[in-house]
Amino acid sequence: MKDRAVIVIFFVIGIIGTLAVSTLYTSVIAPALAPPPTLNERYIAAIEDAMIAKESEVASNLTPITKDNSNLIWRGEGENATVLVVAWTNYPNSYPVGQNVTTSWGYTWVTVAPEIQTFFKNVPADTNYSLRTAQLLGLPASNPSTYFVELWVKPDQLFRPAPDNEITDTTASLTFPANATAEYKEWFNNNIISSYYPMKYPWTRLGYSYDWGDSTPVGLSEFILIKNSTVTVESLTPTVEYLQNP
Repeated sequence: MKDRAVIVIFFVIGIIGTLAVSTLYTSVIAPALAPPPTLNERYIAAIEDAMIAKESEVASNLTPITKDNSNLIWRGEGENATVLVVAWTNYPNSYPVGQNVTTSWGYTWVTVAPEIQTFFKNVPADTNYSLRTAQLLGLPASNPSTYFVELWVKPDQLFRPAPDNEITDTTASLTFPANATAEYKEWFNNNIISSYYPMKYPWTRLGYSYDWGDSTPVGLSEFILIKNSTVTVESLTPTVEYLQNP
């Protein structure tokens, strides 16, 4: 009987040891030996994460577009006041410098100047600027844009791409406010479909871009310039030159 008990004990110890080794391999060794995810895999993972917006992901430091925000660049006063925003584009011919243009082509996603230049002051000089810009703005690494265009726009031509689209506060709610229009809700819901199905963009719906190049995905505060806005082109600069020479 003692011999059998000893055999059983060793058998159990063997099973426990095997399970422990298996768990160690699965949770520690295998991930360490696996190749790092590709850029495309990281981008797809960002989209999957962005699909579900959580209360814990709500930012409290979004950029407010107000005259008392000293980080913004303003021109003019009163109803003629315009703020400087930046778009990343592959269509330089659409933006003749010094002239007014009308955004008849549709909605244009922008950030405020000089936020993206400020961000790139802290990146290494050997950075792949096009890739890092795409990551910061929540865009795919393939076919990056080539120019930054600065535009003077009126605040009422902008909205924040979040359920509550006001641009003067520092946070964005997960739900529509009571005064959200049916037209805006329709645009918002249609943009959900076009962003995630198929997998195109990691749209946070929380007022900031999804930075899939960092361990924390909170990128820059993002805004949308409405279709058919008449704006003034301040500058048009190649990507690297714009980011290296603020």
